[in-house]
Amino acid sequence: MRRLLFLPLLAACTKPVPPEPPAWDPTPVAPRCNADIDAPLLDDALEDANLDRDQIPFSDHDLSKASYAAVLDDAFLLPWFRDLQAQAHTLPCFITERDDALAHYADLGHPATGALTVAMGLLDEPMPDAPLDPADYIDAETELDEGLEELLDEADGDLDDFDADALPEGLAHELDPIFAAMAELIDAWQDMAELVDDPVRYSLHGHSSLMPDTDRLPNFADPPTQDWILSETGPRVLYGPTLRLAHAIETADLKPFAGSGSGWMVDLDTDMGAIAITGADAQQPEQGREFLFLLDLGGDDVWVHPAGANGPGFPLGLMIDLGGNDVYGYVEKPVASDEGRLPSDEEGRYGGDENYGPFSLSETGRQGSGRFGVGLLFDQGTGDDTYASLRMSQGWGQFGVGLLSDDGGADMYGGEIGVQGASAVGIGLLIDGGGSDTYTTYSYSQGFAYTQAVGMLYDRGGDDVYFANPGGPDDGGDPLYYTPQMAGQGNSSFSQGAGFGRRGDADGAFLSGGYGLLRDESGNDAYTASVFGQGTGYWQGLGVLSDAAGDDTYDAYYYVHGAAAHYAIGALLDGGGDDAVGQTLRPRAVHLGSGHDFSIGLFIDESGADRYRYATLGAGASNCQGIGVFADNGGDDAYEALTDYSTGLGNHSDECYSAPRWDAQAVGLFMDGGGTDTYIWPEGSAFAPPADNSSFGHVAHDHENEHGGAVDGEGETGFHVR
Repeated sequence: MRRLLFLPLLAACTKPVPPEPPAWDPTPVAPRCNADIDAPLLDDALEDANLDRDQIPFSDHDLSKASYAAVLDDAFLLPWFRDLQAQAHTLPCFITERDDALAHYADLGHPATGALTVAMGLLDEPMPDAPLDPADYIDAETELDEGLEELLDEADGDLDDFDADALPEGLAHELDPIFAAMAELIDAWQDMAELVDDPVRYSLHGHSSLMPDTDRLPNFADPPTQDWILSETGPRVLYGPTLRLAHAIETADLKPFAGSGSGWMVDLDTDMGAIAITGADAQQPEQGREFLFLLDLGGDDVWVHPAGANGPGFPLGLMIDLGGNDVYGYVEKPVASDEGRLPSDEEGRYGGDENYGPFSLSETGRQGSGRFGVGLLFDQGTGDDTYASLRMSQGWGQFGVGLLSDDGGADMYGGEIGVQGASAVGIGLLIDGGGSDTYTTYSYSQGFAYTQAVGMLYDRGGDDVYFANPGGPDDGGDPLYYTPQMAGQGNSSFSQGAGFGRRGDADGAFLSGGYGLLRDESGNDAYTASVFGQGTGYWQGLGVLSDAAGDDTYDAYYYVHGAAAHYAIGALLDGGGDDAVGQTLRPRAVHLGSGHDFSIGLFIDESGADRYRYATLGAGASNCQGIGVFADNGGDDAYEALTDYSTGLGNHSDECYSAPRWDAQAVGLFMDGGGTDTYIWPEGSAFAPPADNSSFGHVAHDHENEHGGAVDGEGETGFHVR
């Protein structure tokens, strides 16, 4: 009797336990944020400016006095933006919480999934309930089951053309959930495409200027078009399935297959592009071929097709490369005006005019480009890779999602405009796992977001170079993209953390901007830009440059280093190190925590012996009902002011005195919270250089609504990177 009871019990104990269904990574703990912190230096600066703490942010009263008050609440205004305007002291916490989330998910091995999660939250798009469950698609007795069948059914491909026996053992088992997630995404794309008359036109829309316009269909000022963009049947329908696909890729155990196989092991055509798997000695694809899915198992490859990009009218392009020192480029068709620039492709260059140089006319997105669809490129090796494209590439999202994720290595990223984590109506992400990298561009890049968009460049470490061509001929620059602030002497950058909206004075189409972020976690980094960059905002967009640590250099001309114009927010947060700001390029105006025209500009440096050179409306300055805050929290710093019109300045210029806006305040605050500091004032200055532990804020015109406060001393400023 005892034996009869024991045997069933033993069988029950040894029965395999089915795996738990997958779940999303745990949400990171939000940073502690104390808005009521005891901050004597802040209080001293406010006393110097004749203000109280509750007068720092924009109130409803202030915004009601704005010249554009009637058009500020457009359909595309992001849901958190007004709260940040009304509670400016919470801005560092808002930024830090998202920075921490990126690191949290990356530490768990899911950087792309995490970045998409953060981006969807910023766009107020809910996550799917759960990741895709492989158990729903894989039969234990077969390596390929429902996932591949569903994908080929959606793409109209022939299952008999997929030879699983040609693959290394076990690879098909890892791929099937990826194929299932691809099928789900294609199905969502078809639902979206059915609601527009021409998906190809949407893919190409706005390509000449990159960003959607109002003089070409679809008209973004048209309410039905806005309703479609914001609805769950517009581009948003792609975000959840893209998240599930990224999770399936990042949880698949593919790296054991790196370096295996040879030749084109799988190569089949579908109506939505080819499905191919190549070995470590893969041959190159024929030029112009569209790929729905391409997996390369390793080797030092040269890819000239649009890697990880969806072509016009195609829903998806996915490429995964498992290793090697790879080159991602394109078929070059040089023209004479390419000199000193990336070679042209078959579209050539614009001839140039009195404002613009010969900019690229490329219509091809590459290397993680999603245009009215999704483009994903995962390079999962740590080789030293090179990426070169011209436009709409390296993490460009337009009516969809574009993502480039590189696991690490000393990489080089080269582009011209709309590259390296940039988006217009969508999500554009570039994620680099570390290494000393070089990023070069001209405009709308390196963490750029237009309306209803999130654009992020997230680099996990290394001594990196971020270069957005400054355009100043005297500085060796190339003035290619017109800027009214420095015509012929600079470029319109909108790079290195830029949130950009459309100010529609000409036609009445006002479109609020998005969230643009450049986040670098460590290393001695060099940042160069021109006009609007390095944490800048324009027309109700938020742009952030967030550098966690290292001895960094920041050089640019105008509307930079935590500066914003026209109802926007710009922020530069530096976590520490001996930094140099404005030491190479001669700064022009509106920088280092400066807000113009109902905008907020914020600059925070946490520690280090820093050197600052700045000019008009620099270092905690305001203009035209703006708010500018500069806070350096420690270190022996050196300040060189090129003009008195700076440093804790409250200012209303002539353009700001029209009614009713003259009744709203302009606030400039400068705080240095420790160390032995030196100040160099311009020759002939009306002010004596300030001493340690002194107050020296000022106003430009003695207007009752100009408030300037500046203080150098020991203690708490209340504004921190963490």
